[in-house]
Parts: sequence; C-alpha cells; structure tokens
Amino acid sequence: MNTLLHRPYLIAFSLSLAAATATAGVTPALLNLVMPDATVVSGMNVDQSVASPFGQYILAQMQFNNNEFLQFMTATGFDPRKDLHEIVAATPSTASTTVHTALIVGRGTFQPAMIIGSATAQGGTINNYRGFNLIGPPAGQSAEAVALTFLDGATAAMGDIASVKGAVDRKIAGSTYTGTLAQTAVQVSASNNAWFCTNTPLSDFMSTRPSGNLGPVAQSGLIQAVQQASGGVQFGSTAITVSADAVTTSPQNAQSLVDVLKFFVSMVAGNANAPSGVTSIANSAQFSVNGSTAHISLLLPEAQVEQLLMPQTAKRKPRAAAQK
Repeated sequence: MNTLLHRPYLIAFSLSLAAATATAGVTPALLNLVMPDATVVSGMNVDQSVASPFGQYILAQMQFNNNEFLQFMTATGFDPRKDLHEIVAATPSTASTTVHTALIVGRGTFQPAMIIGSATAQGGTINNYRGFNLIGPPAGQSAEAVALTFLDGATAAMGDIASVKGAVDRKIAGSTYTGTLAQTAVQVSASNNAWFCTNTPLSDFMSTRPSGNLGPVAQSGLIQAVQQASGGVQFGSTAITVSADAVTTSPQNAQSLVDVLKFFVSMVAGNANAPSGVTSIANSAQFSVNGSTAHISLLLPEAQVEQLLMPQTAKRKPRAAAQK
C-alpha cells in the first residue's frame, strides 16, 4: 500500500528535473484545491518535462523494467511516464506548526476502480467521505494518517487525511484559491516548468526542516530579512534556466543579500579544485535588485548538467578506453 500511495509522486518528483521551454502555467482547477491558508505552493508540468531533451535523459537513467514497477502498472492501470500530466503541492506549515500537513494534487489519466481494487487486495482501507473513497494504508502499517482519493477520472489528491478531506470540500464547494500567494503561483508557473512560491519568512521555512544544520543559517540576519520567495526551473533545448526572487524587508537588505551571493559565487568560480562544469555554472550567475526584491538567475548548459549528474564510473569509461 505504501508503494501505491508514494510511487506516483516519487516518479513525478524525479521528472520535475525536466521540462520544456513553453508552459501555459498552473491549471486553475488544481490550484483551486489548495488550502486557503497555504504558506508554500509548488508545482510542475510533467507532460512538458518528459518531452524535453533533459527529460529524456532523466527517463533514460530510471529503471522502468523492474518487476515491482511493472506489477504496479499492471495492477493499477497507471503509467506515470504518460498518465501523469501535472502536479501541485501545498502546505500551511510554519515555524510554529506542531503538526505538519501537506496536500499533493495531480492531473492525469487514472483508473480509480483498478487502483481501489489493488489497494484492497493489499489490505488497504477504504473510507467514504462525502461520496469520495479515501484510500489508506493497511491498518497499523503506517504511523501517519495518509489518504489518496480521486476527485474525478482526471484529478487525484494525496496527503494527510485532513488535507485530503479539505480538498474534497473545496471540490464540492467549487472554491477558488485567491490571495497574494495564488497570484504569485500563477505568475511564476507561467514562466517556469517546475516552480515554487512562499509567503512565509525564509527563516521560518528553514526552521521547519528536519536537519538541525540549518538552524544557525536560519537565524542569520539576511535570512530573517527574506519575507517571501519564489522561483523555478525552465528547461530549453540546450540549456536550463534556474531563477529565484527573494522579497526582503528593505532595499538595503536586498542589496546586501545580492552582495553575499555574489561573494559566494565568486569563491566557487575561483576554486581551482572545482569541476569545470561547476565553475561554468557559477560564472553564469546574474544578479539584480528591484526595490526590496533580490533576483538571481543561472544558465546551465544541458550537456554540462548531464555530465555533472553522470555516475563517476560512466565518466571514466572513455578515459579507460583511450588507454587501451
């Protein structure tokens, strides 16, 4: 059952590394399912991801012919390589949140009856909420109360039970997600293929991460000055563009943030021991300040990114062949 609940999202997350150049932005029907008190919203267009050259590279590195994956597709009628089109994820969590919740909604081609049958065969629980079947893991198998449901044949929702029920309520009510974060999501998704936006201070977001190593960083003055952030990734035919905006408390803080980032990038670019691909990426960094907003963008040649991601054994093969 854990495989049923988690595999579609895990595969889609891997595909978020690839996207095509053009994008129409987030689908309103998915965005309207987001909880009204969300602090972080992110998304990706999977269709465009698998169509890009880099998307094809990512797919080539993944193992789709193992028995577990093939059994999953046979049992559920769901092939994430072609049946998952778009994903939006959201959470209302902040630094003071004691119970962290999240919602993932997806647009695709689903076979609810087959998926419910597969879940039942594995001992999964099926509970009805307002006419929708909530699919859960077998009793006692998971410490977290999670659920998956299908709002229609083309829309799925997954997350903690409270968040999934909230999505059902908004679907029935025909709710519209509005506000500053909603506007930012529409804007950033229109120019990026994988994107995120947050209206919570960056220090709060970093404080919610499980790694204690981020604590000192989150407490730094510049990090605490970042009140909102957004950004994304756009994949073209030959290069990958990564960009981000940080809204700070003042123009002075925005400039200070850019100055610190420039210094860090210059250290990377000047490191004689750094891989050539990393140095090239660092040299491509562009910075600007617009009022209280700091902006950074990176242009990453696709071939260099593939080289950086290539396993070390594969990188050594040409050299070994040449020595022969």
